[in-house]
Amino acid sequence: MTSSERNAPNARNATSLGRARARIERLCRELPDAITLFARLNGIIPAVVPVDGVCGLTLDPATLLHTGGYHEKGVPHSHLLRLLEIEYGEEDVNQFPELVRSDRTAAGLWQATRRRPHGSARYRDVYQPVGMGDELRVLLRDQRAVWGALILHRGGDRPPFTVEETAAVEALVPAVTQGLRRSYLRHDATVAGTEAPGAAGLLTFDPDGGLDRITAGGQWCLDQLGGAPSPTAAARISQPLLHMCAKARRTGEASVRIRGRSGRWLSLVATRVDKDGRVAVIIQPSHPEHTVGIMMEAYGLTPREQQVAQLVIYGMTDTEIAKRLTISTHTVRDHLKKVFDRTGTNGRSQLLHILYFAHYRPDIEAGRAMGTSGWFTAAGSDPTQPLR
Repeated sequence: MTSSERNAPNARNATSLGRARARIERLCRELPDAITLFARLNGIIPAVVPVDGVCGLTLDPATLLHTGGYHEKGVPHSHLLRLLEIEYGEEDVNQFPELVRSDRTAAGLWQATRRRPHGSARYRDVYQPVGMGDELRVLLRDQRAVWGALILHRGGDRPPFTVEETAAVEALVPAVTQGLRRSYLRHDATVAGTEAPGAAGLLTFDPDGGLDRITAGGQWCLDQLGGAPSPTAAARISQPLLHMCAKARRTGEASVRIRGRSGRWLSLVATRVDKDGRVAVIIQPSHPEHTVGIMMEAYGLTPREQQVAQLVIYGMTDTEIAKRLTISTHTVRDHLKKVFDRTGTNGRSQLLHILYFAHYRPDIEAGRAMGTSGWFTAAGSDPTQPLR
């Protein structure tokens, strides 16, 4: 038997795996938001692989910082701060950056420690004390970026995840990733009309993680994150803020982009301000060069499709685009069809509404072009040059 045969889900599980994939694909067609998607997965994944807890995380593709998520029977609040200290302040096995660098999609804690879980601070200080056993981390990634993650937990009385079970979960990743990417785009067409304060918001946290100061702009942003309505409700501060502050205390600074309740993207920067561990967090609506990069990455447009989309914004016809990019008009139409399919639009007018009026116009007028990675490049670069 070959290695790939050993790792593939066995025939007995093929039916349940196929049913689970079909349920996820149907769910994604409903265009749920990320939290709803993760919550519904809690009723699908256990039919394929036995688990005692399912957590879904949204991650900033640029930093891998946690930006939100859903937690069902995860780590209790009493041990959450210690988990954050380990995740962002200490080296431990099977952390997300390590998993990304390994080019693997999923790995269990028992697997990563070679069945010696006590070699993990996460297990010793958090999981074992609360009766939890193995942990399976699963990246929701495509060829472009990591969009989120699943963390599956088992109780201490259950056996660790097997290679076959890990492979079964990995088989569900493409469908879940596609659904998560689509959830990021749900409100893009209406974001431009969202009201936002003119000034950045400021929040300060004491060394113990308590919120001790907040400005008016900070209150608006905190509400967008689903956090506490007042400084006295510290326990309700959103987890992305707790994660940022934990990392900033260790490294001095942390930054992340998070989609707010209205659909508008927010940029957060946390900075350690003294040796005692006080942290200041500045929050403000993201500028177009940030939101467009996220949007184009999420739509999954190829570099060439991004070029064609941008030239449509310039008002060029199919013939003019073909001439500029030295390709045939037939090829231009093929690219446009894929652009329309991936953005959920049915023509140039809808594409213009989403890409131009909501996100694009300020950067195009400033002479900035979209790079091949999906992010805006420096002013003066030429988006019309053919890709090599």
